[in-house]
Amino acid sequence: VYEVATRAGKSVPTLCYDPRLEAFGSCRLCVVEVEGQRVPVASCTTRAEDGMEVTTASAKVEELRRTLLELVASENREVAVDALRGVASQELGSLIDRYDAGRGRFAGAQSGASRPDDPNPFILRDYDLCISCYRCVRVCAEQEGDYAISVANRGFDTQITVEFGGHLQDSACTFCGQCVQTCPTGALADRKALRFAGDGTLNG
Repeated sequence: VYEVATRAGKSVPTLCYDPRLEAFGSCRLCVVEVEGQRVPVASCTTRAEDGMEVTTASAKVEELRRTLLELVASENREVAVDALRGVASQELGSLIDRYDAGRGRFAGAQSGASRPDDPNPFILRDYDLCISCYRCVRVCAEQEGDYAISVANRGFDTQITVEFGGHLQDSACTFCGQCVQTCPTGALADRKALRFAGDGTLNG
């Protein structure tokens, strides 16, 4: 449904979606109303069918998206994220502005411990900005077949981590940069790009 809607020019927000990856449906921001369905459904994981009547932007759907976005934003510290962190790094901030979503309404979960001390020269791991969308985990597995990035624990204790909790350079990571380019928050960043801009700190 999501792909049909976007081809028709409808603006349906997402955070966990990447067209290269299998639909996951974790962020739920892409919810739509389908005639005959009791509750809104995730459009990215709902198969389009002939004759299906879909509403992509009712008042109910937009308010639900705003609430879902506030839940997501509660995991993410409020800072200006440098666009040099990656091509997708502005997605969360843009949606927060679009929906005027507040970050303080819900108590946030910990998405992972930041690893500014990771000695690799290529990828900055700033998990204070992470929202657990799993795009980095999935692109590493589905596109590269490396499985260097993984998920530890469950629920509010869920964390994005590297295999065995170590450093990237000691893992199966090839530093291809796919995780950086798919990250919608800048939690993973290109160290070289930040250094080129004169900013190699976590505040970039």
